[in-house]
Amino acid sequence: MPEESSPDQNSQLASLSQPEESLAGASDGASNGVAENGVAENDEVPGADLRWVWQEVRKRVFIKLPFSRIVADALEAIVPITLDEDVFVCGLAPQNYPLSGPLQADQVRNTIEGILRIAAGRHIRFEIVEGTTLEEWLVTKERRHRAQEAVIALAQKNVQVHQFEDILNQIVGEIRQRVTGTKDRAYPQIRAGLILDIVPMLAAAEEMIFNEGEIHDARRAFARTIDRAAGFLEVTPLVLAIEIERHHREHGRIDKAHTN
Repeated sequence: MPEESSPDQNSQLASLSQPEESLAGASDGASNGVAENGVAENDEVPGADLRWVWQEVRKRVFIKLPFSRIVADALEAIVPITLDEDVFVCGLAPQNYPLSGPLQADQVRNTIEGILRIAAGRHIRFEIVEGTTLEEWLVTKERRHRAQEAVIALAQKNVQVHQFEDILNQIVGEIRQRVTGTKDRAYPQIRAGLILDIVPMLAAAEEMIFNEGEIHDARRAFARTIDRAAGFLEVTPLVLAIEIERHHREHGRIDKAHTN
């Protein structure tokens, strides 16, 4: 039985019980206590409120989708952590993290995000991390931010061909840290999740380096990056290259890197 919320919280969140009505409270209820890092603090947004929201989401998933035991088990294992701007952050304990796979499937993720969108009146992204605390989310967020900064650096107009290796080395370092810091990475389903998380970052880096300099040098530098990243992920470079190419094609980004 969920804990009772205050009248203000109830007024903000009550429409969660109305499937077709807009819900401002699922997001706005977290706005009272936001730290400088943009994340709602747990002591300002009681965990009971987020748990209540997640319970209501769970009730609606199988109204929209056929019942699946593995999805139901994954939904039950989820621990809501915080609402970070437009990201509803949930976690799984390390021993349960393999259950993240079914929730990452497009149909399930889209259903959850659709429920949250009705609740908040705007798009809310559903994010799953390994760990169940705000601190673990902040570590994950900072790691991604550093990797993103490395990719953004590639877009600067003063990036020259001889800088490819340095910037790609930084990206590879972030990938290595992420892979080696992931528990149970020997399991194929965990490695699969890592690959799907890392491929968009590598694809973005590939696009950007081909906007500068000589194509042959860029190809050679990026091929070395694929070799190193594939080694950390324990897959062949060809498998990783195929996933990067698939990402480019799915997003309509086939440029001179692939056509010349």
